[in-house]
Amino acid sequence: MSKQDPEILIVGAGAMGALFGSILYEKGRDVVLYDTDTAHIKAIQENGLKIEGFGGNRSVSIPATTDPGLLNSAELLLFQCKAPGTRVAAQSVKHLIKEHSICISFQNGLGNEELISEELGQKHVLGGLTAMAAVLLGPGKLQDFSRVPSHIGEMYGGISKRTESIASRLTESGLETHVSENIRYDIWKKLLGNISMSALSGLTNLTSAFVNAVPELKSISLQAMEEALEVAKACGIELERESVVKGIEMISKPGGTGDNKSSLCVDLLNGRKTEVDFIYGSVIRRGEEKQVPTPTLRVLHSLVKGMEAKNESTV
Repeated sequence: MSKQDPEILIVGAGAMGALFGSILYEKGRDVVLYDTDTAHIKAIQENGLKIEGFGGNRSVSIPATTDPGLLNSAELLLFQCKAPGTRVAAQSVKHLIKEHSICISFQNGLGNEELISEELGQKHVLGGLTAMAAVLLGPGKLQDFSRVPSHIGEMYGGISKRTESIASRLTESGLETHVSENIRYDIWKKLLGNISMSALSGLTNLTSAFVNAVPELKSISLQAMEEALEVAKACGIELERESVVKGIEMISKPGGTGDNKSSLCVDLLNGRKTEVDFIYGSVIRRGEEKQVPTPTLRVLHSLVKGMEAKNESTV
């Protein structure tokens, strides 16, 4: 790999990170993928990133590495690693952060931006979210499901010149991105969608569309959402229920992202640690602080933790 100062570094090149990187790279951006999965990165280095599904089958010869020490700096660092690995990932790229560097979290759950800020400096961090979906089919190979907009924003609200510039650059490069005036609000809104679907998908090994089509599962999905909605309100995030429900319906439609199993489900199937503590645990903790009961969330959280423990005991 010859690129030493990439414009864009993908920090966590699993399914979503690799997909983002490939979209930007195919449009001419200077992109490097970084991940600690040796087999995955080796496959990309030797054979290119193989993509199936939306947009047609293709191979993208994108630079990829397991060693960020080979790089000197990066302008945009898109964090797409699993939430439990956020702090270590941020520490591993600390030497790449220059005055102009910007880090954007496109991760699931709450608290990732805070962890990145603690390690790399608050002024370098923006919030982000996406409803796009992809799944790894094997080392160096993924399935692409659709194209939907992503959002970025300043963590303390408002629209800045840098967010407008970055959103424009990403959009021009095939990754439609909008600036959010209130990214915390939008992150919570996405979180409620994850809360409604991810554990149920993981516990049943079903796609989001299938979960939504089973009345008994849909009822639990909505109850989980309602509890998280109350916690959000207690935290000063006034979400509109109907808007949240419409968002859940959008991500669970057949024929697009709804045909995808949740990343939590994929993690459980592969015996990996999930993001359940960042998706469910983070809301449960805030519920405790605000004295908002979350019985459904606690059950879902506990069941996933049980499956994680089972996976660990069989490794």
